[in-house]
This record gives sequence, structure tokens and C-alpha cells, in this order.
Amino acid sequence: MRIGLVEFFLILLIASVTVGPNIALWVDRWMRRAQRTSAAASRRKAQMQAQAIAEREYLLHRFQVTGRIFAGAALIGLVYALFFRPIEAAPRVYTAPETPAAVQAGEPTEEGLALSGYENVTCIRRKEDWLYLSARAAGNKKKTESALLRMREDGSGLNVLLTAEGEITGFDFDSEGDLWLTVLTAEGGALCRAGHDGWGATLEQVVTQIDGRALTSLSAVSVGPDDRVYFAESAQTSAKNGLEAALRTELLAHTATGSIYVYDPAARSVERVMGGVAGAAGLALSPAGEILYISDLGSRCVWAVSPDSRELTAGGKNCGVFAKALSGYPGALAVDEEGEVYIGFRWARCSWLEDHADGTLLRGAALRLSQNMQEGLFRLSAGDCAVQRYSPDGALLGAFSGEKLGSTAAVCPAGSKVYLSGPETAQLRLARV
Repeated sequence: MRIGLVEFFLILLIASVTVGPNIALWVDRWMRRAQRTSAAASRRKAQMQAQAIAEREYLLHRFQVTGRIFAGAALIGLVYALFFRPIEAAPRVYTAPETPAAVQAGEPTEEGLALSGYENVTCIRRKEDWLYLSARAAGNKKKTESALLRMREDGSGLNVLLTAEGEITGFDFDSEGDLWLTVLTAEGGALCRAGHDGWGATLEQVVTQIDGRALTSLSAVSVGPDDRVYFAESAQTSAKNGLEAALRTELLAHTATGSIYVYDPAARSVERVMGGVAGAAGLALSPAGEILYISDLGSRCVWAVSPDSRELTAGGKNCGVFAKALSGYPGALAVDEEGEVYIGFRWARCSWLEDHADGTLLRGAALRLSQNMQEGLFRLSAGDCAVQRYSPDGALLGAFSGEKLGSTAAVCPAGSKVYLSGPETAQLRLARV
């Protein structure tokens, strides 16, 4: 049976009348259910977002509180470390030395002699065309052992004469050819004698204490023509970190507890030549032995006294000044055959330090800094004097720059040449007179 167009529209009308309301009702219920589901999802999402925001704010608050606590603790720790942490040598008020006149550094030093596995030269001596030097094996940062080396002036024939536990800070020869050495260990200092026999060199401790007090940071030794042995105690400070650290401590603290002693091998007695030195860092005797030169680190001067003097005080009666208001802090000393005096500068002058000579707060803070930070306060730069040369009457004859040294720990004239070296360097540098 064929359905015409009229019948088709009648069927659609009847269907829409009978079924349409149910469909519309079902669609309406489905839409409402979808809306309720969407609203519930939106509420859950909002709740989750609110919870996340609350948790983030809680964590941020906790972090802020923790950060404040940590910053406060760090500040308290910094204040304690810089101003209240106990230190071995409390700084003392002193009068700053005169401001030095401008001195040109002069000619830069040249590349010198390689040390073949050794560094940190602390003393150089010349004897019968041989160079003798005390050094430490390269890479041995703990300074537990030092060696006494010998080499030709051209760098050939390097050999080890002896080794010593600790740091050899100075040595010299007596008339018999035996060696006198100042040696530092973590326990303190000792004046030692090295004799030679058929089995090699033997090291003997001769002086380890003065009047029951153990020697501390011994820095230099010089033997006179009469074989009396002069040796310097830079200050009564600990030597556990080596001579370099002990001298920096004295420079900052200025305790003026350094002394010069003389040992008489014949009488086996020790006497004090001079005290009150703010860092006795170097010794040298004139060729005839009638003048004893003494480096005063903190006072930036070199004293000249009679070796026969006893119980002098630095700057006091019968204590003459050979050179004052130096451009740096003097350390190593050497005298050539003509009586000319060579002064090696341990560090460059620090205006900040001397500007606070009348106060102890900031110098005390500097004493509590790490060794690396302290080194940065005084390091010689390329334009600073490393060595100055003086005539016997105290006239300045010349100067050499501190290029690549950072600190002059040893100096030795040899005719028209001057050998010098500093800590952490693996060679001797050379200057031409």
C-alpha cells in the first residue's frame, strides 16, 4: 500500500502528539542531570583549587619561617665567628708606623731556577758557589716534612742534604761547616744543629724552651764569626699552621711578643738580645759580625743592634733603626760581602690595617677570617716592592718588583745577582743588581 504525502504528514502529526512529550521530558531530564553533574564537577574542582592554594600558602609560610630562622642563625653564627669566637692572640692597640714615601718597584724579577718537585722556599744561603735552600715537596700542603737542598748557581746538581719533620724556617753555617736550623712543628719550634759524619747528616735539637716556656714560631737564624747562634722567635703564637700563618696573626694582633735570642755553643747558654718585636721575621749579621739586623714586621722597620747587647726592647735605649717607614712588611734579610743589606718584603703595606691600629674590633674580626681571606689582605702585587737594597749606612740603592711572587720569604745576594722566592712557588726568581 502506497502512503501519500498527506498520509505521511498525518502520521508525523500523530507521532509528535503521542510520543513528542515523552521525548521532550526525557531530554529535559537528561539536560538537568548533565547540569547537576557539571555543577558537582565544578564544585569539586573549586574545592581542589582552594585546597591547593591553602597548601601552597601553608608551605610558603613554613618556608618563610624556616628561612627567617636560618637567616637569624646564620647572622648569629657570623657575628659569633667574626667578633666572639675565641682566638689565640687578642689584638692590641698600637701606634701605626709612618706612612712610607713613594718608592718605585724597579726592575721586575726574571725567571730563575726550577726546583724539580719542591716549592715554598723559606731560606736561601750561598756557600762556595753552591746555593743551599730549605723547601717543601710540591703538593705537600700539610707541611709535615721539609728538605734542605743544595744546587749549583745554574740550577744543576740539585740534591737533598737532609730532611726534617716540620717546616725549616731558617738555617746558617758555623765556622766548622755544620748547619744550624730553626724548625717548626705543630707542637712548637726548636733550634737544631745538623752535623755530618760518615753516615750522613744527623739533626739534633739544641734549644726547645726558654726558662721553662716552650719555643713557638721560630722564624730565622744567623751564626756570627764567633759561632754564637742568633735566632728569632717571631711572636709567642702557635705554629700549628706554619710560619706564614703565625706572622699574619702577629701582623693583625700586634702583640709585640717577638724576641731575639743568642745561643753560645761553648757555654751552652741562651740569652735574650732583644724583645718587644711585633713579628721578628728575619735576621742577618754584618760581614764582620758587629751589627745584628732584625726585621720588625708590624713596625715596618729594620733594627740594627750590637750582637753583644742583652735584654733590649724594640725601639728602646741602644736599639738603633737601620731602615724605617718601609713600603711593605719586612721579612727575610741578607747581607752581601760589601755589607749591603737586602730586605725582602713579606707582604705589601695594608692601609686598612694601620688605619685601625688604635682599635681592636675590626682587626679581631680579620683574625677570625680564613687563611685564604687573610692572604688576600696583604698579597704583593706586580707593582709592589719585593726586595730593597740598602748601603751599610742605610741609603736606599735599588728595588725589585714583586711580580708573580705574592710574598717574599727568602732572599740571597750572589755577586751581581739576587735570588728570591716566595710561598707556593716552585722556582727561584732572579734579580740583577
